[in-house]
Amino acid sequence: MEEYYRKRAPEYERTYQRDDAIRLKEQQQIAHALKSALKGKEVLEVATGTGYWTRFLSETAASITATDYLDEPLAFAKAKSYSCPITFCREDAYHLSFNDRRFSGGMALLWMSHVPKERLAAFFDEFHRVLTNGAQVFIADSVYVPNQGGKLVRVDGDANTYKLRTLEDGSKHTILKNYYTSTELLAFFGRFTSDLKESDLFFGKHFWYVQYTLRKL
Repeated sequence: MEEYYRKRAPEYERTYQRDDAIRLKEQQQIAHALKSALKGKEVLEVATGTGYWTRFLSETAASITATDYLDEPLAFAKAKSYSCPITFCREDAYHLSFNDRRFSGGMALLWMSHVPKERLAAFFDEFHRVLTNGAQVFIADSVYVPNQGGKLVRVDGDANTYKLRTLEDGSKHTILKNYYTSTELLAFFGRFTSDLKESDLFFGKHFWYVQYTLRKL
């Protein structure tokens, strides 16, 4: 998957320009919601990628520490202009280098679907470790849409699902891509906060997002 995202970096943001009115509207909803949820916060962003969502967040955040595991997408992110202080750094999302309780806000967009199901708990334990008690968290990802984004494949004995994708250079890749129902998401994120409501989860045709206040650990 690393090779896929290294190669995809130059073409990645074209996915946000698809000629689909519903998809574009949902992207606008995500941008509005994340700016509201993380306003005035010192935010850790995991899986920054090319910085597409980081630009929106910078309009209201106090500061952003934008992280990614790969240099190629980070190079595109660094070339953009932002509206708040921002620090870019290369980080392993499963082993963050930051001190405990460092950030008052956390964001990860289009990342959770690439986390193996057997590592979900470990990732969120590490993510929450560096957030303050009562931090605001915003997570968003894709809803499964048949015949979009490559063929969905399963492997016997594997709880994860995968997509077959072809890049513009013709190279073919099999990437991990998990999808969740609204019921699964409410149950999962409900473990991290004391007051998660159905209204805290948006579940659209193309995307979902959830915002929550991290319960004291």
